[in-house]
Amino acid sequence: MVDAAGKRKDSKLMGGAVVAGAAIGALLAAKLLLGLIFGRNREKKHIKIRWNLSPSDIKRQCDEIIARSKEVHDAVASVPLDKVTYATVIAPLANLEVEEFVLIQSCTFLSLVAASKDIRQASAVAESKIDHYHAQCSMREDVYCVVKALSQKREALQPENQRFIDHLVRDYERLGLSLKPEARAELKRLKRSVEELCDTFQTNLEEEKVVLSLNRMQLLGLPPDFLKGLEKYEDGNLKVCLNPLNYALILERCRVGATRRTVASAFDQRCLKHNVPILEQLVKLRHKIARFLGYEDHAHYVTAIRMAQSPMKVSKFLEIINMKMSLIAEKELRKLQSLKKAEEENDEFEIGDLMYYIRKAEELEFHLDYDSLKDYFPLEVALKGLLYFQEEILGLKFRKVKYPQAWHPDVLLYVVIDAENGDTIGFFYLDLFSRDGKYKNACVLPLQPSCLRKDGTRQLPVAAMLMSLKKPSNKECTLLEHSEVLTLFHEFIHVMHHVCSCVSFARFSGLRVEDDFVEIPSQIFENWCFERASLEIISGFYKDPKKKLSHELCQTLKRKRQAYAGLLTKRQLLFSFFDQAIHTCENVNTAAVLRELYMQVMNGISMVNGTNLAASFRHLTGGYDAAYYGFLWSEVISADIFHTKFKANVLNNIAGKEFRQKQVLAPGACVDASKLVQDYLGREPSEEAFVKSKSWL
Repeated sequence: MVDAAGKRKDSKLMGGAVVAGAAIGALLAAKLLLGLIFGRNREKKHIKIRWNLSPSDIKRQCDEIIARSKEVHDAVASVPLDKVTYATVIAPLANLEVEEFVLIQSCTFLSLVAASKDIRQASAVAESKIDHYHAQCSMREDVYCVVKALSQKREALQPENQRFIDHLVRDYERLGLSLKPEARAELKRLKRSVEELCDTFQTNLEEEKVVLSLNRMQLLGLPPDFLKGLEKYEDGNLKVCLNPLNYALILERCRVGATRRTVASAFDQRCLKHNVPILEQLVKLRHKIARFLGYEDHAHYVTAIRMAQSPMKVSKFLEIINMKMSLIAEKELRKLQSLKKAEEENDEFEIGDLMYYIRKAEELEFHLDYDSLKDYFPLEVALKGLLYFQEEILGLKFRKVKYPQAWHPDVLLYVVIDAENGDTIGFFYLDLFSRDGKYKNACVLPLQPSCLRKDGTRQLPVAAMLMSLKKPSNKECTLLEHSEVLTLFHEFIHVMHHVCSCVSFARFSGLRVEDDFVEIPSQIFENWCFERASLEIISGFYKDPKKKLSHELCQTLKRKRQAYAGLLTKRQLLFSFFDQAIHTCENVNTAAVLRELYMQVMNGISMVNGTNLAASFRHLTGGYDAAYYGFLWSEVISADIFHTKFKANVLNNIAGKEFRQKQVLAPGACVDASKLVQDYLGREPSEEAFVKSKSWL
């Protein structure tokens, strides 16, 4: 070792420095080890889900879950009807839900994230087996009779305990267990037919291959890379497969109106011959099932356990939104018609023109360079800003766990702490980068519910958030599209919804709320991706994070969000009206219903002759039947809450703490969502903020 002048230092001083450095290093290493041990012990104490299961472990645990569930249900069913008590009937079922939640997630979560294909397959098999068992178990008449007998005793119970019983009875009876055996057998047959028809409908869509032969002149405006990737026919024409991605690209980019018309027509004729009869048969069967169960129609059956509560309320909601959006949509349509007349010398506007002229208008009006915009959203900056917002608004602290035990080295683990009292309230994992074998879509998975255990102690909640961002190389950082920032915020609020819930029963924890409420908290916080005050916190130029998005860019992002929202909302309204119309009757002619709705809803944009989008409306066989309205419903309510509570101050921690602790997140599903919203707003929700948010011309 030499000093600055190049002279050798005294060896004793050097030796002393080495000894002292070694001692300090040992001390630091010891502290680090103690901290690591303490941190992992805390993890182990609170986080019970397992990541290290082998395929044989998964199979064994799956069998044990089913055996244990059967044991508990058999014991409950054996209780004499004249001796039923909360302790002998409800407590065992509630405790079972707590006990098996983490065990089930340990078996099934790995299908989405495990590196090993064998483990993913074993996990998927276990999930299918557990789902099949639960479907059978939910139809146990002997258990239902015991639970029903207890409910009729009307013991004096805490509200959440009574709600648990009421929901058990409700769910059993919605499955038909109050019916006589012969009626229940017929109901089972009808449900099996519905499942088979839904599967066939979806299979038809997946297998349908619509192919068009188009020349390059017919595809003017399409990117060269797209054209280069198309196969050629012998006559020189290009083979265009109308999958959803190609369809969207052509309708957005193709400058030839006749081509857009051809593509729109062909796309909405998919499965016309086979799927229209299937959907119309499904409507009949669903209506019959609803009548079996004592409901007026399928829409009454579906909405009864949602915020909306009835199709009449849904219908009124849709009619109000349709009326108030009409003026906005008319102005937008006139603007697009003028663009079409200037380009094609024809202002007759068809549905196939919509996305092309919206894109063209936005290019002329906003001049947004999305490649440059990405430079302001490094993942590290956006994530830091996201966590800062949640800490400030919700009154939390997040602490990143060093060296977490997880299913992959890229996974991050955070402890969630109540900033006011310092208590740990939960944990969440972030698995943000794509990799082979991992689930591709963004989602949030509850891994462990917030609830009371059998001994009365609280189990802390755990959630996992998955995204598929591009993993950076050593010399790069991950730059996010603005849409990816939006997804980051949206999904993270699902995490907070789960982690911040504080209920007694696993059944009511976190995201187990009404289907038309579950997206509302996330949609509220999407607004932080468009407000200038928040954009300045979540953005920063990747070479100099202190350099923020300009005021002009912030304004442009916000205006672009509003642009042509009237016409796009009208499109959503069309689907929502159609869904409700066919599910409030027994027999339906879907093409006739659509023709009428186009005239009522689409402000003069006509339905393409010979088409029927019902044949490819996969939501109606994918769990959104009589519930498609929920997309707009949640957007309207979230706009009202944001405008009322946070518009004036995006860091309003008073409103934020109420949102977390009292009125929205903490109660989970132990209170009706409609009451949560009304209590938080202090009134019934209004559509005014939503309409205002779409007004831009």
